[in-house]
Amino acid sequence: MEHYNAVVIGSGPAGHTCAVRLAQLGARVAVIERDYVGGICTNWGCTPSKSMIESAKIARVVRESARYGVNVSSFSVDFKAVAQRRDEVIRTSRLEVMERLQHHNVDVFQGEAHVITPGQVQIRRGKLDLDGAIMHYTGRTEDLSADHIVLATGSVPALPDFVKPNDPFVVSSNRLITIGELPGRLTIVGGGVIGLEFATIFSNLGSQVTVIEFRDHVLNGMDHEISRAIVDEMTATGVRILASHRVFSVAAGMVYVEDMERQEALEIPADAILIATGRAPVIQKSMFDKLGIAYDQRGIGVDDYLRTSVPGVWAIGDATGKSILAHVGMQQGIVAAENIMEAPGTPLRKMDYSVIPAVVYSIPEIVGVGAIPADLAGVEVFKVPFKANLRAHIEAYDSGFIKIWVKSDRVVAAQAIGHNVSEIMQELANMIALNTPLADVARIIHAHPTYSEITRSALEYALGRAVDFVPEPVP
Repeated sequence: MEHYNAVVIGSGPAGHTCAVRLAQLGARVAVIERDYVGGICTNWGCTPSKSMIESAKIARVVRESARYGVNVSSFSVDFKAVAQRRDEVIRTSRLEVMERLQHHNVDVFQGEAHVITPGQVQIRRGKLDLDGAIMHYTGRTEDLSADHIVLATGSVPALPDFVKPNDPFVVSSNRLITIGELPGRLTIVGGGVIGLEFATIFSNLGSQVTVIEFRDHVLNGMDHEISRAIVDEMTATGVRILASHRVFSVAAGMVYVEDMERQEALEIPADAILIATGRAPVIQKSMFDKLGIAYDQRGIGVDDYLRTSVPGVWAIGDATGKSILAHVGMQQGIVAAENIMEAPGTPLRKMDYSVIPAVVYSIPEIVGVGAIPADLAGVEVFKVPFKANLRAHIEAYDSGFIKIWVKSDRVVAAQAIGHNVSEIMQELANMIALNTPLADVARIIHAHPTYSEITRSALEYALGRAVDFVPEPVP
């Protein structure tokens, strides 16, 4: 039986990051993966969706090129070519993950893992086919012993009760992101991050898209002004967004909906129906019960150091239920690895969830970081429109705005909607995490003209010295 310092079950962002960090710290590491290396993010999530969003952006730019003085008489979207590019990006990203693991001498086993005891893992060996993540098991098993076991088993799309899993019109985000033909009519159930990103992709590539949201606004948890702004942007480009609508049945390509405000019934036909109502952690109940690993419907129970209730067993990533964001899982992987390799008696590193940037890769993008205080006493809100930013004006991306919430001379939260706002938010995230006074960053020279200047504009505004725009009252 091969022995390892740590066996990591799952090779998604959390799993492969943890494995690499363990190896850097001197551990002998094995990774067990039952699907493609790279997990959900590489194969069915971040990588393919952002690849297709890039194609959607190009389609939008070409469609609107006349505003730059470039006249394109006609153009078309070759969806098969879009899908081919997406698939090549996936393959390249998957190969890069594998090469990184190999570079750090991490052993990778293809198959399904079963934890026999806290120190022993059995692998049901298998092999993936070439066309999809379908495991063909060889009938051979192999046991590994380990000082530590890390559960990084990820999550799966959650299906509500009104959906039949075998309905041919219903697609999960995993399936929709790998299709080879453009659906004429796409109906999306759920107006959260996943729903709006898919609406962005397919509406700009040529599908007629309808988004159905149970709540009275999309993007629950974001500022309502940002929610209204993205609805206006998407509606202007042909997306139909139905808020305060409840889906009560899906059958034969028809979505049956109730308008909860008017108490009217609607029937929405679709060629494809995406259920984007969330994801569920992968929980292996019988195995966890046998081992005594605590869990609930939200995920595997872990403490601040990523330890489960069983000594020597750790959990990271989506499976913990803490977050489904890849960057959170990656940080969990690093923290768990460093704690596993820490010398006995040395204080362990806590996982900090207090400052997590979150991005919606819509057109335009949306980003938020920090928590808006429930008690707004002593909190001031400052808003700067993108039209105040010269780079945005030059490039004709001047719709949108940034908002910051300030208390005691510190930024406590920030949200923005606008072109590439994901690339300007980290400065504010760092300020929140480090509890940095406004003036310490505002006094730093920001290059001109750049989108990052809008951060300085917001900070200067909060300090009472807006010099590059005329402030408007914040509602």
